[in-house]
Amino acid sequence: MQVTRHPGTLLLSIWLIAIGLLPLLNLRFPASDTILALLALAAGVWLLVGPVRQGRRVGPLLLAVWLIATGLLSLLPISFPASGIILALLAVAAGVLLLIGR
Repeated sequence: MQVTRHPGTLLLSIWLIAIGLLPLLNLRFPASDTILALLALAAGVWLLVGPVRQGRRVGPLLLAVWLIATGLLSLLPISFPASGIILALLAVAAGVLLLIGR
């Protein structure tokens, strides 16, 4: 088994593991929400500005946008109407496009 060397994918992997394990194990510590938001933000930025390949796919792009938006909305005191719906639609679109390889 080989661990990825791409920083965006590595940060995304760490974020996914943490977002799954913390509630599953009922773990909580003072800065956990901030750390998770920063991980999401960093993963999104790395995925967005990572190596530009020809024929960049839309799925990873939407995933990066979703991660950045999720991180920023968690860190900053901002909100707007239907932000939850917009984030959910972004997540569904990114997931579907990643599944079909687009």
